[in-house]
Amino acid sequence: MLVIPTSDTHPMELQPLQRHPDASRYGSVPESVVSSAKTASNGSQLNIFGNARDIERISRHLDNGNLGAAIDSFMAFVSVVFAGTYVANTYIPYNDMPHSIWVVEVICATLFTLDFAYRGVYLSASRRKEFLFSMPALVSLVVILPVLPASFFIRYHTFWYGESWWRFVYPVRFAMCYLTGKAVLSRCHAYLNPVRQFAFLCYLQITCILLGAAGIIQIAETMDGTLSVKNLGEWTFFNSFFNSVMTFVTIDKPPSENNLSKMFVGVLVCIFILVIPYQISNVMDLSNSVSAYEEASYKPSSKSHHVVLCGDLTASRISHFFHEIFHNDHDFVGVHVIVLSEDPPATSLKALLLDPFFAKRVWFIQGSLLDIDDAKRAACDSADAIFILTNRKGDEEFSVSDHRTLMRVLAAKRQAPKARIFAQLHRSIHCQLVRDMGVQNVLCLSEVALSLLGQNCICPGFSTFMYSLTSTSSFDDDNDEGLGSDAKRSNRTQAIDNGEGSWVDRYLLGASHEVYVVELPPASVIAGKTFSELASLAYSHCHGIIVFAVGDGPRGKVILNPGDTYTCVGGETAYVIAQTQADASALTEMSPNVSMPLAWREMQVSSPSSLVRSETGSSDGRGAEASLKRHQARFVHWQFGDYETPEPEKESEGEEVDEKAPNKKTSKTAEDAVIHDVDELGFGVAPIVICVTTETAFSNDLEHLIGPLRTRSLKQYHPIVILTAKLPDDDIYDGFSHFPGVYFVIGDPYRHKSLNRAGISDAHRVIILGTSTSASDNDSELLQDAESIALHKFITSFIGTRKAPRVIMEVRSRASVHFVAQNLLANGWFSGPDGGNELTMFSSSETFSRNFFLSPAFTSGLTYSTSLCDSLLINQFFNGRIKNILGEFMFTSRASDAWAHLRGDKSKPELHRSSLFAVEVPLDFVGRSFEYVFHYLLSSDDILVIGLYRCHPYMNSMDEEPKPRIEVPEKERSVPFGYVYVNPQPFEVVTGDDLLYVLSDKQPCWAETQTA
Repeated sequence: MLVIPTSDTHPMELQPLQRHPDASRYGSVPESVVSSAKTASNGSQLNIFGNARDIERISRHLDNGNLGAAIDSFMAFVSVVFAGTYVANTYIPYNDMPHSIWVVEVICATLFTLDFAYRGVYLSASRRKEFLFSMPALVSLVVILPVLPASFFIRYHTFWYGESWWRFVYPVRFAMCYLTGKAVLSRCHAYLNPVRQFAFLCYLQITCILLGAAGIIQIAETMDGTLSVKNLGEWTFFNSFFNSVMTFVTIDKPPSENNLSKMFVGVLVCIFILVIPYQISNVMDLSNSVSAYEEASYKPSSKSHHVVLCGDLTASRISHFFHEIFHNDHDFVGVHVIVLSEDPPATSLKALLLDPFFAKRVWFIQGSLLDIDDAKRAACDSADAIFILTNRKGDEEFSVSDHRTLMRVLAAKRQAPKARIFAQLHRSIHCQLVRDMGVQNVLCLSEVALSLLGQNCICPGFSTFMYSLTSTSSFDDDNDEGLGSDAKRSNRTQAIDNGEGSWVDRYLLGASHEVYVVELPPASVIAGKTFSELASLAYSHCHGIIVFAVGDGPRGKVILNPGDTYTCVGGETAYVIAQTQADASALTEMSPNVSMPLAWREMQVSSPSSLVRSETGSSDGRGAEASLKRHQARFVHWQFGDYETPEPEKESEGEEVDEKAPNKKTSKTAEDAVIHDVDELGFGVAPIVICVTTETAFSNDLEHLIGPLRTRSLKQYHPIVILTAKLPDDDIYDGFSHFPGVYFVIGDPYRHKSLNRAGISDAHRVIILGTSTSASDNDSELLQDAESIALHKFITSFIGTRKAPRVIMEVRSRASVHFVAQNLLANGWFSGPDGGNELTMFSSSETFSRNFFLSPAFTSGLTYSTSLCDSLLINQFFNGRIKNILGEFMFTSRASDAWAHLRGDKSKPELHRSSLFAVEVPLDFVGRSFEYVFHYLLSSDDILVIGLYRCHPYMNSMDEEPKPRIEVPEKERSVPFGYVYVNPQPFEVVTGDDLLYVLSDKQPCWAETQTA
């Protein structure tokens, strides 16, 4: 999740980044919308009902929280008691209501009055008039007014005695029982399946109708003077209820004695004939019920705003969209979501829409964005934003899906020229077509997913690290709990402080960090200091926050860790990783009297175990203190010339630079790159094997996967071997033919002989691509990754459990991550949240899908789901800088113009632009605190440590004493398999099995250890 400051706030304040940069509040809609909202708000400040935004926040809390559920349950109990007092009074044989019963009725009526006035009238906000003329409001008035205030002014405090027609108001209390009971059942979609939920609603409605009919029949039979409330004869309430049931069951001779009663019985029979069969039909066959979504429409209000979701939608994608856009971190109040789907909602989605929270904020409309009438029903012309999701249908090509999206974008531009459009596309070649239409918020699925998979090969856990920084979705146990999540974060911190925290505590504590954008202190505090010195000062004096980037130039381009090449002037924009907004704000308010950390003011004492010092730049401290003495360097400054590569590219507009490897000639056609066996070439470096089982994988911009593996910031290139049954076409191969060291092995990945020829057993990493198929229904959606998971199991069984973490794969459904984890948990490497190795059990399919975040396959960075790109697109709505930060992490080391649109303007050539790497811990740092390592590497090599990839120590060989990873030859090291730990606690002890997440302009290569 990201946070930014805005122009509407004080310069020293901090605002969340997950929103539009020009919005007035965190989680707000664009500036034009905010302006109109402010105008409406200012005009309503004198409204006796209060501020609309505050009302909406209270309504959200009651609709979505435990307090609202408790109130609904309590009011249901009150309505039963209220109806019970009426029934009890019918059995009193004298004309005098007992005082106790009257007091209970007054109390119940008072509670109904308070609920009606507060939750009904006050919290109705802009739809208050509609509520006052609704059936629930009418029922409330009918049951309240005879008690408050009427009962205070009539004899016996009730209308029951005598033959007054006012007695017919008392059976209406059963209608109140139905309304309050329905409110409780509507919240039970998480505990009841849809059929049971609708069945209970049907039973409740039938029961209330029978009880109401019993009361009406009893009153009608005692209205002619023959019987009275003193002498009911056989017409007690129980007998009347029995007769009403018999009327429904037999419909024989009407159980009535006078004409008025017979009339009511006839009406009751008609109601039963119309209502009961219809309700039973809905329960037994919901799919055949009459759909109201084709006729549904949304009427926009001047006091609220809305966004439209359309495209290739499924129930799970819609549910994920709801939980992401309504996440508490966004503070997204007063906004409605209109789902415009070409297909009717699934049963699970119907149940979700019954939830009071979504029922008030979500409208489901069946229709197409391309149809003008449907677009008008969804009020697209006045929408603040339109989200267009894409997905393949069946085995169609990615281009076909992109063509549908292009049509929807054209329709959106025509129907809503002022709305912000956010679109997804599969192929990057189509993204430029959309940008030519003036739509800049385009997300290329293949570009993001494949780039993250490629980065995972050289930086374990890269995709998980980036997801933690760019998404607000979290572990389900923390979701929608408000301040409860802060309490749990505090408990995790305390457990870690006491040395009792599990890997889950550390992982979730790291994932709770967020990215904030703050203003640096004024020039009087930091002028003349380098970025490395600033980062050390911030970490030491601002609650352990990490300043990892600075905004350079008028457009605020993101520069990751420029090190000593950047000198602070004061007041710039900086990007920090912090736990809370208050921690990040401390940087702006930093005192001018702070001193550099001890690590910068003491000279490192050389020892036999020290690493060889290499020449490196140094920085002098500015201020009253003496010149700062830099630590001994741990980093060998290798040069591109060592590998006979071209000189480092100069980034200039319009200049295209090819990335070539040493002494390798590119192949003109795919046939030229075919080899029969990897042993023919005798690779000195372990290859990266890409398994492709479908031809469509080649059409999905494979260059985005190979690009991160051929960047200039890498010291060593791994050969790439693509195992495929069929070669790609020449025009597709041209897209990545310029990359050196890429070979094809033709064979079936499900055959051991083919895997041996591709060098799977000795591979550095194995990537599985192109086996997912799309699906539209919920059952098939869970099976769309079946082939991928089967191939993953086949390969991991072939190479053995110790090498299983080498296999990285892409899945389409985030729930599939749990099935991949089953292939890894069997070896016992990863303990569960409670310390056991057993698989985690989930209470529902929704929880199973949303809690992918804790799956070992995800925490270790071995899987990435394209469905997570939905979260990235939504968060881009709240602030476009997410795309810039993600692009800088993924593409900063590539100079091709293909990535220029993700990075903005070119940076100054004298500034170093860092990339994220995962490197082994130097031996001298083993047993040291994270804080010590952080300051040391900044002072010695301008390397910024921002986290750990914590590998499990039992990954080492069991026949010898465990050694730190850096002491083990690279070819003999165990495969990194662990979890991402963002910004660990300062006192966290760094072990020899950890990897350091560092930001450096080149891949760090530690100097050799001196001999004694």
